[in-house]
Amino acid sequence: MEDGHTIRRVVTGHDDDGRSVIVFNDVHDYRRRVQIWTTEGSPADNSGEVADAAQRETRLEAPPQGSMFWLVELPPVQDMAPGAAAEAAERLAKEGAVAHSDRRPGMHTTRTIDYMVVLDGEVTLLLDEGEVTLLKYDTVVQRGTAHHWENRGTEPARLAFVLLDAQSLDFDG
Repeated sequence: MEDGHTIRRVVTGHDDDGRSVIVFNDVHDYRRRVQIWTTEGSPADNSGEVADAAQRETRLEAPPQGSMFWLVELPPVQDMAPGAAAEAAERLAKEGAVAHSDRRPGMHTTRTIDYMVVLDGEVTLLLDEGEVTLLKYDTVVQRGTAHHWENRGTEPARLAFVLLDAQSLDFDG
């Protein structure tokens, strides 16, 4: 399936004799976001029966000592419907993000360290102080800071994220 909005996901595991096997080999649409995998702790458990960890409830914060792997497609700002930013901010809050509306609707913080790679297009990372526009193959290490992603280009931006649980930050004391 090669339509520009699907990805193939292959997940490996072990059979009863300990031999390596393919457990999942499927195709997913990622017009907005697809959760590829989630781990429940660290070190991750690679043994035993494999439930499809991508079917876990979507949250913006990784499970305690866990991780998440996502692919995200961001449409250009000019292609978004009126009210889409407010809807996205509401969804982020439901998924566990802490909202920071000082600069933009949807600006949020999570208790994670996130590794991001731009796979296609361009995206702007907005912070409390400053912003940077990222192009194909640029990377970000997002360390629990208030942020917002915005596609100011003309084509969809495709991003890969790995989110890892991190220690809480407390800047109030």
